[in-house]
Amino acid sequence: MVSKLKFAVLGSGNGGRAFCGQIAEKGYPVVMYEPLEETEDYLKIKAQKEMFLKGDITAGGKLSGATMDMEEAAKDSDVILIVVPSFAHEPIFQRLIPELKDGQHVIIIPGNYGGLLLKKMMFDKGVKINITISETATLPYACRISSYNSVMIYKKKFKMKIATSPSRKNLEVVNIMNDIFEGYIGFVSGVNLLEMDLDNVNQTLHPLPVLLNYGGIEKNPETFRHYMDGVTPLISEKMMQMDNERLAIGKGLSLNLMSTMDQLKMYYGHNDTKTYYEYVNSPESPYKDIVGHNVRSRYITEDVPGLEVPAVQLAKMVSVETPVTELCIRLASELHGVDYVTKGMTLEKLGIVDKTPEEIVALSS
Repeated sequence: MVSKLKFAVLGSGNGGRAFCGQIAEKGYPVVMYEPLEETEDYLKIKAQKEMFLKGDITAGGKLSGATMDMEEAAKDSDVILIVVPSFAHEPIFQRLIPELKDGQHVIIIPGNYGGLLLKKMMFDKGVKINITISETATLPYACRISSYNSVMIYKKKFKMKIATSPSRKNLEVVNIMNDIFEGYIGFVSGVNLLEMDLDNVNQTLHPLPVLLNYGGIEKNPETFRHYMDGVTPLISEKMMQMDNERLAIGKGLSLNLMSTMDQLKMYYGHNDTKTYYEYVNSPESPYKDIVGHNVRSRYITEDVPGLEVPAVQLAKMVSVETPVTELCIRLASELHGVDYVTKGMTLEKLGIVDKTPEEIVALSS
């Protein structure tokens, strides 16, 4: 056990509750922060102070508390885990920044460019404190809330990366995460925050199967299986073209990104499959039962503006062509009647629009 650390988990969704149970299992003090509203679930958790994981991980224990007060959540915490959708990062950061103190570790799971956004917001507010900001590219498990104090872990990942700014502190954060997940998931060092942002497999796996199955999903949103029904051999081929665009962006930024296929095999188990279609139909796939993502789900409304838009803008900076990714953005924008480029996580919003690629990499390191 890493001695005497206190934790706060900002977020009460699937991942947030799972993290609370994971940390409670280790016997650490952990507070769950509810960012939205005083729901019946929240009130039960606040009263009973328990959270459990079942399925691929069996764990859980007592929480030190649940609160809707950011000061209460953050003030005594050594490690602050932010486990919310990317569109919630900015309002969470607005509340968190005034409560930050020297020496704290802030970990954004998954990153989704949140580290660069937090840095910009701190700079704009004139906040100069000595903290670390870390990111993963993904959640450590495929999971869903099964009851107010229980999360079903459909499948845990075997291994995943985490990167930290400043990078010299990354081993310290890796050790914290490996302590929390000891016996379940292994964490290894990534290079920098930008690597985590661009290595998010949701950019490849989520938008195209929705956009290219729009009619079927619109008719049957409750039963349509995103991977089993949505990923066909041809769609899988186009997804792989899109992934090659992502890898080329990384190369242009001198980042050695992992292909989505290699990440899937690292996360869930190696096999001889060569396409996404083959992998999602393999025994190692965690995705067989995932249903209920409608045509306006986060697979579009979060991943297109939050992952594809900044990726395309970075691509233009390093002269990389991204026709499939740009098609996704245009098609999603037309179907939803939303300009996802304007609404998206642009380089201007991240404060890096006037920086060189080398400066952006340095800022994320």
